[in-house]
Amino acid sequence: MKIILLLGMTLLSVTTCSGLSISKINSEMDRLENEIDSKLFLYETPSFQWVPSTVYKYADFRESLYVMATEGVAGKKFYIGEDVTNGHVYGLVNIAAFLAQSMKETIKYDACDENSWDLVGGKYPLSNACGQL
Repeated sequence: MKIILLLGMTLLSVTTCSGLSISKINSEMDRLENEIDSKLFLYETPSFQWVPSTVYKYADFRESLYVMATEGVAGKKFYIGEDVTNGHVYGLVNIAAFLAQSMKETIKYDACDENSWDLVGGKYPLSNACGQL
């Protein structure tokens, strides 16, 4: 059994990679929906409290992961592992890495877009506006 730990909680546990599919990943994650919403998708308030996100919810993540793993965008799909011995572990690590990056860029701010801190000529360009808090 392989277990991915994230923020001290069991995020996913898949016991087999035979017939690996997005539905197998989803079924494993579905049992942790409440924990993901209440312990993982948290944002930091101005008073430094961590509370459940009003923007990020497990149900939306699940639906998005399904679309990106099965249909993708511009010919690119989200990698969820392969149907080989322990192939699913790479998919689970990819999900954990994606969530970690999402936390750093957006979830912790309860923002719906990544923040762009790119400087051009020592100033923040107007093109950054979409991602600014």
